[in-house]
Amino acid sequence: MPLHAVAYVSDAIDGIETSDIDQILQAAMGFNKVAGVTGVLMFDGQRFLQYFEGPEDGVDSVFQRVLNARIHTNLRELARGRVDARHFPRWTMASAAVDPTALARIAEAPWQGFQSLTAAGSDTLAGFGCLLAAWTGVSGELEPAAVTLGS
Repeated sequence: MPLHAVAYVSDAIDGIETSDIDQILQAAMGFNKVAGVTGVLMFDGQRFLQYFEGPEDGVDSVFQRVLNARIHTNLRELARGRVDARHFPRWTMASAAVDPTALARIAEAPWQGFQSLTAAGSDTLAGFGCLLAAWTGVSGELEPAAVTLGS
């Protein structure tokens, strides 16, 4: 079964609390598990950046929920399409609070689908490469799943 993915950035509504985000994450984890979707959510206090992957129908269902969510505005899709393999297979939705500069670096990098480099043979990371780098440790392995935004 082919896998699909979506990445987007959006602005948080004014007055959002970490407890609001925690409740949304709990609901998302349950929904994503049923939909077969895994991924990550980053929040810098003002903006969200999310990436999720799975079967096309599951990704479409999750994205519809994202579009209907009232916790954010100005959603901008960074990339959408097929992926060869899951990049975050263990997390129905991992989350992390990040520095605004780190989130901006990922969101503003060139997103050319889900490529790690901007051009063949280039050493410059594309947006997806920046996202992966933010979630990997020194050894290049994904960081442990014990990451949360609020609690």
